[in-house]
Amino acid sequence: MKKKIVFPIILTSLLTWSIIPAASWANTSSLEKINREIEQIRAKMSQQRKNIAALEKEISTIKDQQEKLEDQLLVIDMRRNETQNKINKLDKQIEETTAEAVKAQEQLDEAIERVAKRDSLLKTRLKAMYERGSVSYLEVLLGSTDFSDFLNRFSALQTIFEQDKRILEDNIRDKETIEAKKKEVNQHLAKLEQMYAEAEALKAELDRQYKQSVAVKAELKKKEEDLHESLQEHEAALLASAKLEKEKQAEKIRLLGADQYKTGGQLALPLPPGSFRITSGFGLRTDPFTGRTAGHNGLDMAAPKGTPIYAAEKGVVILAGLYSGYGNAVIIQHNDEISTLYAHIREGGIMVKVGQVVERGQKIAEVGSTGRSTGNHLHFTVYKNDKAIDPAPLIR
Repeated sequence: MKKKIVFPIILTSLLTWSIIPAASWANTSSLEKINREIEQIRAKMSQQRKNIAALEKEISTIKDQQEKLEDQLLVIDMRRNETQNKINKLDKQIEETTAEAVKAQEQLDEAIERVAKRDSLLKTRLKAMYERGSVSYLEVLLGSTDFSDFLNRFSALQTIFEQDKRILEDNIRDKETIEAKKKEVNQHLAKLEQMYAEAEALKAELDRQYKQSVAVKAELKKKEEDLHESLQEHEAALLASAKLEKEKQAEKIRLLGADQYKTGGQLALPLPPGSFRITSGFGLRTDPFTGRTAGHNGLDMAAPKGTPIYAAEKGVVILAGLYSGYGNAVIIQHNDEISTLYAHIREGGIMVKVGQVVERGQKIAEVGSTGRSTGNHLHFTVYKNDKAIDPAPLIR
């Protein structure tokens, strides 16, 4: 009988010892699996942050290009206006020069008519001389009847000579003046027309540049909109990854057996008893930097530099480093709902790393005054579902 009793006991013991390691192995295996998943999520988040940074840089570059393009458009538009004013001025000058050309043509016509009349007069005289035969001026003078007749004939001949000379000189002068005037007007008109053509060509080129710049601006605007849309998608993906990491951290905490802490439970003091004094409570207060009334999302516990900071409850470290205006900080996720923040830690005072499991009361850091701080103290915040709540009722 004894042997029969002993055997079931031994068998039961063996079964018990075989079950416990199996359960422990299953727990360890699940924990490793969660850790791997968390690392994968973090790697993905790291890449997502790089993508977001690249997109933000590209958007910034496009904005710079748009600003430069705006300056170019302004310059081009000013040059277009200047060129149009020049064209308008040239239009007026061409109109005035054309009027001068018309006037010069009229003067030319008058001069041509005068030359024609003189030519006709000379031709008439030559015809008369031809019909009468060749008579020299000397013969006319020698044919005088007396000295008085000689003087009269000499005076007449001199008048005819001077008149013929003047006619020839007037003809030469009229022709030279008219040709010079005509040439001058034509040259001036040609120059104005060339300037007008150049101004029109410049205006056309500026119009082309302006239209091209407007088209490029539209393309840049469209590209910026597309990048912003892509940025929103990446930011949404990053938020989703962060949410998933939080869920995995909560799952890890549950697996570690730290889920006993609920909202109705209590937190341990984050500083040694008697080592601190409360300088700011939760809620409204006067901001020490601005002097204005503002909300305060935790407790400020003044303590000497280097005072040890303890974890208020068991959990997983999800941040250990610089955290905006909080300076050096640690955040511990305790379960699905609750996390705690320990801020303004001294330089080199963080004793834990991200992903580390810490126990209640374990030293995690030391008091300092980094970030937006006016003196050595611990800023302690409790978050419930990512919303700050008053820590005072939860500390014991």
